[in-house]
Amino acid sequence: MPIDRLALLTLGIGLTIASLTLCNTARADDAKDHDELAWNPAWSKFRTSEYVLTLAAGAGSAYAFFAVDPPSHPHWTGGILLDTPIRNAVYLRTEGARDTARTASNVTSLSAVVIAVGVDSLIVPLFRHKSEVAAQLVLMDAEAFAFSSLLTNSLLATVGRARPSYADCQRDPNFDRLCRSAPQSSFPSGHTNVAFTAAGMSCAHHLHLSLYGSTLEDTLACGGMITLGAATGMFRLLGDRHYASDVFVGALTGFAFGYGMPTLFHYGKAERGTQNSLVVLPATGGLGPSVAGTF
Repeated sequence: MPIDRLALLTLGIGLTIASLTLCNTARADDAKDHDELAWNPAWSKFRTSEYVLTLAAGAGSAYAFFAVDPPSHPHWTGGILLDTPIRNAVYLRTEGARDTARTASNVTSLSAVVIAVGVDSLIVPLFRHKSEVAAQLVLMDAEAFAFSSLLTNSLLATVGRARPSYADCQRDPNFDRLCRSAPQSSFPSGHTNVAFTAAGMSCAHHLHLSLYGSTLEDTLACGGMITLGAATGMFRLLGDRHYASDVFVGALTGFAFGYGMPTLFHYGKAERGTQNSLVVLPATGGLGPSVAGTF
């Protein structure tokens, strides 16, 4: 399938998920009691210290992104482990195709944020008249994104890893139109980090709260968001903007913050037999973490 069609298909899937969400929740309200979507009193609500730390992390992330100049020359060039063979196997050979893949990665990463924050954390709880739940979810999302982006932007500003195309651009400055665009900002993959942070948050929320009113639908929502994150990472490889190790680290750190912070600071340890559980495992193949759970 051509990459431009794949990008449009991915966007269509994201929009379809978002548009069907209200139908799912409306159906859930008809079939189940409203109180299924409720904040468990045993869970800690957002604390004053978290407001302070989230603001500080957000400010630090913004400073690293806007005010810290990346290294003028790469500190690290070339791939590690399977980076080079994977790059040679998957990156698109024409500039137009690479541009389309990069656009697709913008679409998928943005769609992940819109679905996780705008739809699942905000629209769905408000639609079900659970404003307290919506407030807590949005605050947890902001916290996870603040710390995840702080780490990612700090690494991008200091590590100075050359893009996969760096050597080709040195030989031919016209190899790619982005040869001079942040050539030393390959590690880690920011797009992948954003998408997997959103995926982690989505999984944490869906596996602890009955957002869609159905265990099956909530589980599928988590899996769908992980798929969207994996698609983002793949598009970054196709567009030749990152090595596989950049994508893997971006996915791992993003999911760790997205799933870990809400779970550790708020949801806590799920009671056996009363909550869904999920375990993140190292990937044995492909991109990003693998997920196993009991539902």
